[in-house]
Formats: sequence, structure tokens, C-alpha cells
Amino acid sequence: MRILQVTPFYPPHVGGIEFHVEALSRKLVEAGHEVVVYTSNVPKTGGYEVVHGVEVHRFRAVFSPFNNPVMPGLFPKLLKSSEFDVVHAHGHFHISSSLTVFSNMFARRPIVLTSHGAILGYRGLRRAVEVVFNKTVGEWTLRSVDRIIALSPSQACILGGLGAKPDRMSVIPGWVDLDRIDLRADARGFRSKYSLGDRKLILFVGRLLPIKGLTYLIQAARRTGTRPAVVVIGGEAPGYGGTKQALVQEVRQLGLERDVFFVGNFAKGELGAAYVAADVFVLPSLGEGMPLALLEAMSYGKCVVTTDVPGNRDVVEDGRNGVVVEPRNPMALAEKIDLLLGDEALRERLGNQARRDIERDYDSDIILGKILELYREIQDEPSRRKS
Repeated sequence: MRILQVTPFYPPHVGGIEFHVEALSRKLVEAGHEVVVYTSNVPKTGGYEVVHGVEVHRFRAVFSPFNNPVMPGLFPKLLKSSEFDVVHAHGHFHISSSLTVFSNMFARRPIVLTSHGAILGYRGLRRAVEVVFNKTVGEWTLRSVDRIIALSPSQACILGGLGAKPDRMSVIPGWVDLDRIDLRADARGFRSKYSLGDRKLILFVGRLLPIKGLTYLIQAARRTGTRPAVVVIGGEAPGYGGTKQALVQEVRQLGLERDVFFVGNFAKGELGAAYVAADVFVLPSLGEGMPLALLEAMSYGKCVVTTDVPGNRDVVEDGRNGVVVEPRNPMALAEKIDLLLGDEALRERLGNQARRDIERDYDSDIILGKILELYREIQDEPSRRKS
């Protein structure tokens, strides 16, 4: 098949959508398919390149409101792109997906849409924009595609409430490429680089977005009795300038400068040492689609603590393969962190089960097979595109 992936971001930009699309594209090429990616030039990069056999076309983003790049050159290119067997758009809140669907009025192709996050967690003006979008362009986008991939059952329920048709929805989770998980990564070197010594280590990996709930992890760190080191890997997202500065200021106000470390973005291949070095992985988010960092931490056999919100609760079962706490509750988070850091046997039991669950349910080859099956299904259902 000749497959077009349309995504707001793509590596070297760092984030869950871009890593997912890169891994999917690479796997599809390895399986013998031809893959082309349309994306933004955020961060500023060349207009065209071939990476791991994937053709990547980057369009200039004139600005990126709400982490949403506006690419004037994308729509004309989509109108001319009728030669693809399947078009796969990513992120139903993103303008690039809406433009992909709109272009299909003139160049009809089977379209799959993966909604990577059905909850944005906005407040104030951003929330008002989200509500208006959901009731207009968002609903139209969801109802106009041939098939929607929800990353979890919780997300499927939310998307149904936003207008997605149940008979066009498939639940296919994200995945981890276990062949790329390095359980022998240099944990000692990571600890030495950041002068962590033998301190207990809490790890967070993700973009510095309000919905990730980092403020609650910082507040929890102040309340812990164990006072572990908290390492935050990730950078600001486009349209969210000042987020890191606000978090750093909070750390200073709480007197945690020697406990909380912001170390910026890591290349994908460098994350292994951080995961291996960590004692506990914490994701205190307020909503997720299918959190890749959570899956990665579990694939390293790490004990994870996360919040009881859509996406997270679909992956982690409290007391079986991790720990689940109420969102926006730093006291409860601190109590669980202290409990786990004081009980190595419990951490090991939960982490081992987490690894087994990843091997069973989130292996990349299994998930790729499900996506290819869906691609073939919509190719055989031309009548859907006329409804």
C-alpha cells in the first residue's frame, strides 16, 4: 500500500504523537509499504527528507496557537495527493486533520483518524475555544472520516459523546517496540551526570503542559517524608511559552531547588538510562489518550504511579501493575510515593507485572497487525465514504 500520514509534528519535535507516527511509519516501511508523511517544520527543519525509508514533507508553520501549527501550504498539497491507498491523520483537535478531511471533498481517499487525546484539560478562554471547536469543526471531522482509532476504551466513550459514530470506531492502543528497550542502559552514568548519587529517584517524562499535572508532582515532592530527587524530562510545547518558568518558580517558592531537576528534552535513544535509573515513574496527568511514556516506563519494569483519568486507568490497575491516585491530589500522591520508596519488594512486584502486561497487550507487532487490518477494511468499503 501507499500510505499518507498527516501529523502536526514529527521528530525531531518531541512528543507522543510524533513518536507514535514515526514508529508506525518505520514499521510500515519495514513491512513493505510505501509511506509519506506531511507535517510541520516545527522545529525549523528542511522541507523534504527521507528518514528510515519514509518520505517526510515539512510545511512552514506560520504560528502554532494552542500547540496547533497552521500550515498554509498543507491544503494545496493535500488536494494534489490523490494517489494514496489510505490517508491516516493524527489528532482530531489539530487543524491538519480537519484540512485532511476537507480536502477529501475534492480528492476522495479512505481516511483513518487517530485521536491521540480526547481531553485537553483547558480552562478559561482556551476551554471556551475547545467547546466551540468540539461542537463545530471537531464534530464534523469525527463524523466525516471512514474510521476512527481510539487509543483506549475510555477515549472511545469520550469520542462518542463528541459525535463520533460507534460503527466507525476501533480501539487500538499505542505500543512499545520491545526490541528497542535497553534494560542495561547506563543508569549509573545518568545518576552521575546529574549528581544524584544514591538518592531515591522519581522520574517524569512528557511535555511541560498544564494537562500533565506537573504542579501536583512538585507539591507532592514537598510533602514526602522520603524527599526523593524528582527528574523532569521534557520541554515546552509550541503555544505554551512560560510553562517551564512557572514550574521553576514554584520549585523555588517551595524550596525544592535541590530536589526537582528540569533536564530538558532527551533524544529517544537516551531515555533508557533515565528509566533504568528511576525507582518510581510518576505521571500525574489530568487526562490522556494513551500515554507513551507510561507504556515505556512499564516496559522497563518500573513501578508506576499515575492518576485515575481516561487513558491512564485503561493501562494501570491499582495494586496489580501500578498505583493509581486521585488527580489534583498532591497529598495522596506524596503518600503513595513514600509507600513505594519504602518497599522495594512492592515496587518489584508491580514493575514485573507491568512488564508482563506490556509484552502481552502492547507489543508493536501485534498493534501494527491491527492497524493494517483496519487499512484493508476501509479500502474494501467505498460505500462508507459516500455516507
